[in-house]
Amino acid sequence: MLIRIFIASVVLFSLWLLLSGHFVPLLLSLGALSCVFVAWVSEKLGLFSSNFSTLKLNLKLPKFLPWFFIEVVKSNLDVSFRILHPKLPIEPNIMTLDASRHGDLATAVYANCITLTPGTYSLNLDSNSIEVHSLTKALADDLKTGEMGKRILALESRSTFDSAN
Repeated sequence: MLIRIFIASVVLFSLWLLLSGHFVPLLLSLGALSCVFVAWVSEKLGLFSSNFSTLKLNLKLPKFLPWFFIEVVKSNLDVSFRILHPKLPIEPNIMTLDASRHGDLATAVYANCITLTPGTYSLNLDSNSIEVHSLTKALADDLKTGEMGKRILALESRSTFDSAN
């Protein structure tokens, strides 16, 4: 219990320090105290899970984030060009993506990544599928290739490469 509170406090304080950039002793001590308090309350509320799937996901996130950032930038540029050049086609459509191979956490991450990518939005989510609205057919086709789904599976340690070994 104390180890989880300590680790959460360190992570929260590091994030607080990174985002605030304050190095005044009073603010440092108040920030540290608030981080310890939040970690303690989280432990008492039972928010720390004993299953380590979220930890595995977090350790693989640095490999996923650069690819996802590039995809978001490409989608941003595509949507921006379509707004600035009205002659470019906009073909809104709704499709369903298969999410049956993903666990609950990976399905939620998948749906959130779709929503964070400009031009696409997750409408409905269940354990087997994600209903997606896309601004263009090209964006829908990109999602249908399954590249994002494969990368989410790799985050979850349930990719085809892992099951083969």
